[in-house]
This record gives sequence, C-alpha cells and structure tokens, in this order.
Amino acid sequence: MKPARAALQLTRPDSSLLAFLSVLLPVFTRTQSLAVSLTRATPLLFVSMCTFIINDLDDMEKDKINHPQRPLPSGQIKPAYAAVLYYACLVLALLTIRFFIAAGHIAFWYYMLLIISISYSYIVEFLPGLKSAYVAAAVSIPILIVIAYFPQESRLYFVTVAVGFFTLGRELCMDIRDRPGDQVSFLHSIEPRQILITAFVLQVLGIALLSWQIGSLLDLAVVLAMAITVSLSYYFWLQWHREKVAIDLMKVVMLLGMYFLI
Repeated sequence: MKPARAALQLTRPDSSLLAFLSVLLPVFTRTQSLAVSLTRATPLLFVSMCTFIINDLDDMEKDKINHPQRPLPSGQIKPAYAAVLYYACLVLALLTIRFFIAAGHIAFWYYMLLIISISYSYIVEFLPGLKSAYVAAAVSIPILIVIAYFPQESRLYFVTVAVGFFTLGRELCMDIRDRPGDQVSFLHSIEPRQILITAFVLQVLGIALLSWQIGSLLDLAVVLAMAITVSLSYYFWLQWHREKVAIDLMKVVMLLGMYFLI
C-alpha cells in the first residue's frame, strides 16, 4: 500500500482535482450534461497529474532540502517507478485530448497547457525569477478553456485575471518558503516581508475583481469568506509562523473562487 500511496501523492490529487473541477463544474452548470463535462475536463486531470510527477522528478535534489517528506526524496517510491507513472499519465493526457476534444482553437489550449506544464523545469533552472508568474499563467489556462467554450460570458474574463492574481500571490509565498533549495534569482535580493506584502496585495486585488461580479447575497457571502480566508492566511504566516497552513488557506481561497465559474 505504501508505494500506491506514494504514487498518489506524486500526482498531488488535491491540485489535480481542482484543475479538473475548474472545467467540469462550469461546463456542467451550463450544459447539464455529465458526459460533455467529463470529456472536456478529463484531459486536465491527466495533464495535471503528469505535470506534478515530472516536476517532482526534476526537483528531487532541491526537495531533499525544501520538501524532504515528499515521496521521491524520502525514498517512498523509486524514480524509475515515478517515470513510468509519468509516461502513463502523459499518454492518457494526449489520448484524451485527441479523442475527447474537437480539433481547433479549443484543443490548442489543452496542448498549450500540457507543453507549458511539462516545460516548467526549464523556467526553474534558467529563469527562476519568472517561476511564480509562469505558474500563474499556467493555472489561468483552464479558465481560458472554459472561456473558449462560452466566449459570450464576460464574467469569466474577470475570474481569469483574479485566478492569476491569487496564484501569483500564493506562488510568491511558496518561493519565500523554498528559498534555501531554489536557484538564486533577483527575488532573493528582496526582503521576504516585502514579497509577502506584494503577495497579500495581489490576493486583495483578486478579491476586488470578483467583488465587481457580486449580484446576490450568496455572491457577497463568498467574497467575504475569501477575504476572511486571505486575512487568516497572512495572520498564520506573520503571527504564528505557520507557513504551510497559510499556503493551504490560500488554496482554499482558490476553491472558494471557483464559485464564480459556476
């Protein structure tokens, strides 16, 4: 069971599921077809899974410093097994895009996300200062896929930018935490507290964008919940020095923001 659990951890099931749901839910609420929703969302599940596996393979040495508890640096799973799992997920990603997504400009976004995701290691290695912005752009692509299916909905454009802000803020915080093992970039010359303030401002900007979309009491409740969660995350970081909890709370903000896709 341990190798199976380690293999599952490699795929980051929470983040992979979030990418899957970011297309599944908005498509389902608009088409009322589970079959259509699954075919449009399933490629993202495999794209996300193979992305996290290859990133862990590429970052094995850095993770011995930054994340020694992860399956590869801790020895819970052998790199060869992880590589086999990566290629299996990559093949499934390519096949589901090929057979589930009609050729054309929409399929382009799926392939673009796959290429950007599995090329992440080159950014980390040679352009580390752009890492956070690169991830924010990649995370926004599933929303662009939804826009490609429903281009008439202006609300989705605001959500795309907000997701970019939320992700960029979270990634900047993760960069602070991972400095000891990361490549040196211009960000290392900036005080961590200044980066943290920038990250907080970005998250607030994301909430402000979504505030423009408030049209009901439920909308208002979700925005308030997001604002409270962001505030809690920075309280955990600054007052209690619980960086992991703070970063997990930022992921909750993303999950709450998914409401505006539905």
